[in-house]
Amino acid sequence: MSARPRSLQEFTFFPVVNFMTGPPGVLRNGGIWKSIKRGIIHELKLPAIMTQVLHFVDFNLNEKSFNEWFKDGKTLKDWIIQENPTYSPILFADSGGFKLLYNREYDLSKYQLKATPESVLDLQLKLGADYVASLDYPIPPGLNKEETNERMEKSIMNAVRLMELVYDSHDVDVFPYLAVHGRSYEEIQYYVKRLFNLLEETGFNEYSHYPFGLAIGSMVPIKNHYELIVEIIKALKDTLIEINSDPEKIPIHVFGISGRITPFMYYLGVNSFDSNTYVKAAQNLQFFVSYTQKKKFYMITNRDLDLCPFCNCIRGRNLQKAKKILKSKSYSRYSLHGKEVIKSDIYGIIALHNLSVQLNLIGELKKYNPKSREFKEWLVGYANSDNKLLKVVAKLSTIDEDFIDIATKFKLKLPKLPKGQFYARRISLKRDPTKFDITKTPYSVPPEKRVILILSCTPEKPYSKSTTHKLIFRYLQEHGVNIKKIEKVTLSGMYGPVPQNFEKETSILEYDFVLSSRTPEEQVSLVSTRLKEFLENHARDKWVVAYIGSGAYRKIIQRVQKELKGNISIILLPDESQLRRRVNSEVRKKTHLRTLVATLEKLLNTGTEPF
Repeated sequence: MSARPRSLQEFTFFPVVNFMTGPPGVLRNGGIWKSIKRGIIHELKLPAIMTQVLHFVDFNLNEKSFNEWFKDGKTLKDWIIQENPTYSPILFADSGGFKLLYNREYDLSKYQLKATPESVLDLQLKLGADYVASLDYPIPPGLNKEETNERMEKSIMNAVRLMELVYDSHDVDVFPYLAVHGRSYEEIQYYVKRLFNLLEETGFNEYSHYPFGLAIGSMVPIKNHYELIVEIIKALKDTLIEINSDPEKIPIHVFGISGRITPFMYYLGVNSFDSNTYVKAAQNLQFFVSYTQKKKFYMITNRDLDLCPFCNCIRGRNLQKAKKILKSKSYSRYSLHGKEVIKSDIYGIIALHNLSVQLNLIGELKKYNPKSREFKEWLVGYANSDNKLLKVVAKLSTIDEDFIDIATKFKLKLPKLPKGQFYARRISLKRDPTKFDITKTPYSVPPEKRVILILSCTPEKPYSKSTTHKLIFRYLQEHGVNIKKIEKVTLSGMYGPVPQNFEKETSILEYDFVLSSRTPEEQVSLVSTRLKEFLENHARDKWVVAYIGSGAYRKIIQRVQKELKGNISIILLPDESQLRRRVNSEVRKKTHLRTLVATLEKLLNTGTEPF
């Protein structure tokens, strides 16, 4: 029996890596991930990596391939070692809470997986994980109090259950991280006290016998709100001191946060963190040129390259060649730096370079004692030219007067901290399409409205206040379109059609759901049926224009188009041939907006009726 892994002794970054991208082995497939896996396993040989426990569902891994990964008791870690016998990393597996419990669109039954602590731990063990996280219920910003408390309690109970599964068994040699959730100082304080009370009640109060870490979740939605991140981490540390636990003894992990905030997490006593920022940035062709800056890959020059081995692949004339490959066909083969490559390899080079920059930052931070005056001066210098980071320094100055003294020494004026709540809108995760149904609601399109303009729903509520809807209508007004003759109807992934006059209904303001390629057919059918009935009732003497970029919403429009063919005509824009990607951001492009303006002007200025 192997020894249980110890808690981390130094500041550690766990890059998120997707390994199970198809049938085994590790480097058999994966597109950009194939290049990343090769670079990590054979070149960087990173000592610690995280794999998201359910990442394989994003690659549509079938049941047969899934089972092949674990045939004859083989683990994912065994596959990694098989690829490079000199490499055996610490493997951290999260719980998949977001996919399992926040986004219900994943059908895991074919993998014989359930949303239970037992099922998740079983999968984590199959992966060969050294560190495992408890199954948690993420709390999005704005979730109402009742559902927040309900999800907190379930996460706490699952954390305690993980302790039982790990320590009441004789053959589970993993180090458990118990998820912690809260969006404010008070919520974290409540959560941690409640968790520790239950740990004590169940006999896990002797840390030396039952060690564990704490992992802060629900952070990704607030990843750009640095002052709030600081407040949450400090709340956890303060609460550990208050309940007479040694905060230095219990390692603290932060899920999903990296980037410019990293040095401040080091100062606050975070032991480890994970992130996939390095690859997300690469997928958007963002190239890290420093710890705090990035450029579009097409804009970089040889001066922006550093000494990492991945920059060597694109140095000199190879840089222009790499840019040219990115504009070429995806699966064609090219020669670069004496090697045969495909387009995804260039994305992989960018990702691995970005990762190297993040690792260099970690190396520099470790040179300092995080509580030393010297490091605090380093932090102020690091933040000096970035107002967003200076706000973090201002936040820290409220708890550590050294920062005020250092800012004065550097002749810096710290910015004022914003007031008010981070996220005032209340939301609910309890889906109930019956709470609003326009087909059963008294409504009629005003006679002066000649065009029904259908837009897709937005995370921001009311829809009309969203960035996308405001941009569209501002553009229409600026280009002379008579919007008084347009009835705007938003296509909600939850409720179907929502005319503008109903946008401020409580049920509309509080839901938090968008359609995706994984939305169950039952929900897609419900939205389609309601849209069809709505148009049959209200659009027989109107023009109908759907201006939608998202693939999931366009499919519903296309389905209803076919069903109403010959009765009601729906013009779907942008035209399929003009779309680069089927995402909602396409509707903000001026080329598509110009087409929308031209279409609406033609319809509004014609004297004929639709049929």
